[in-house]
Amino acid sequence: MPVTATGNEVAREAFRKRDCDLVRHLLLLFVLLQLACSTQTDGASSRKDPIVGGEPAPLETQVFFLDSDAGVCSATLIAPRTLVTAAHCVGTEPLFALDPARVGGADGGMYGIVKRVTYAQATDGGVADLALLLLDRAPGVTPKPWAWWGPSPAIGSRVRHVGYGRSELGPPGERRAVTTAVVGAIVNRTQGMVLVSGDLGKGICFGDSGGAAFAPTDGGERLVAVHSFITTDCGAGVSSSVLLAPYRRFVEQWLIENEGPDCARDGRCVAGCDVEDPDCRCGGDGVCSAWCSDGDDPDCPGECRVDGVCMPRSACPLGDGDCIADGEPCLSAGQCAGGACITDPQNPTRYCSQPCSGSQACPDTMTCDGARALCIVKQLPVAAEGALCSSAVKCAPGTVCHDVANEKRCLRTCSSQAQCLEGTRCRFGVVNVCMPMAAITLDAGTQWEGPLAPAGCASSPGALGAVLAVWALTLRRQRTMIR
Repeated sequence: MPVTATGNEVAREAFRKRDCDLVRHLLLLFVLLQLACSTQTDGASSRKDPIVGGEPAPLETQVFFLDSDAGVCSATLIAPRTLVTAAHCVGTEPLFALDPARVGGADGGMYGIVKRVTYAQATDGGVADLALLLLDRAPGVTPKPWAWWGPSPAIGSRVRHVGYGRSELGPPGERRAVTTAVVGAIVNRTQGMVLVSGDLGKGICFGDSGGAAFAPTDGGERLVAVHSFITTDCGAGVSSSVLLAPYRRFVEQWLIENEGPDCARDGRCVAGCDVEDPDCRCGGDGVCSAWCSDGDDPDCPGECRVDGVCMPRSACPLGDGDCIADGEPCLSAGQCAGGACITDPQNPTRYCSQPCSGSQACPDTMTCDGARALCIVKQLPVAAEGALCSSAVKCAPGTVCHDVANEKRCLRTCSSQAQCLEGTRCRFGVVNVCMPMAAITLDAGTQWEGPLAPAGCASSPGALGAVLAVWALTLRRQRTMIR
């Protein structure tokens, strides 16, 4: 005989079913939260940044692929038949140059090398990782202008690398480009005058040797350096390329012997160039011309030419292209016209300076440090922790200028909560700072400055447990009410 349920029994069964469904949903939410947290942690630990970064460079037809017994390298066309590359890319056996964009066309895209010379061979043992190659025929590609004059690119400026080296996507063979920041210029005992650049995860790699380092100049983008070596792993942030300007005589002599007259600096005046050929005004006419901005007029003092050495101002009335101006970043005193490369309490990066005294004033942007008798960059007023700050104010040591609501204040840096004062919390980001905690307004209007409840995956199990506990208490009350 069927049993008829009472009203209370039906209600209790309905509540029981609803309870079970809700618990199942809550447990599912708990599992998903746990999986989300573990997935994020695993992903962060296993993710790998690219080795050298960059992207394909199909339009850089002046950059050629080289292959020889010395290995795979790159090179750049700077004259109708002349390639410049690294000396260590030139072996003893025949080598060939390949222009992948022209392979399969009427020209074939592959060129033999009929003549080669390294800097050491041309100078009887000179030190520079440079070499010049002469193709068996002109490839019909417009040569890339090269930087025959000028100081190396400024620290912090951008340089664009192009080559066929290994990338994070595979072995050498694809022409790629990557842009990085200039770190500085150094003199290397085995490679010569070297431009150093790089960003973490970006830079040159194996097979890029001999390739191009392009940088903007007053005359447009030019080849300023040739890839030479890396000091650590690919993409670790250090790419080293040999500067061309200090070795221009080596290049110019080759062009005179192997190429026709050109609008670039090659010792021969060519009329009708889009930009006046510097050889037309800077010849040996007995006048040291200020028009020759590189100081390389043969009638000017030889020491003032671009040769990697900064001469004192008194020795070069028209200036020396190797010198770095006062206040600009430097690596050594020899780069500075004033003969000093210094830091100061507010500027840890070294910059050029000059002596000062009662009779020798400093530039407008600098002031005389009497203790050292040297000009230093004018110091900014110092703001204490918690004070308002701006670009015209320097925060006290151990603090940084950081956004707080709609203003900027000097906040203490931190690596843990233990380093923060009461009423602040260590907020982790690009820079970890002790951030003032937000005030909470209760219903009764009382202000409370205590810490807020934690949020995120770490607190989700506890938060879920609290929900389950509240739900259990609610169920107990509901069951009591319907009995």
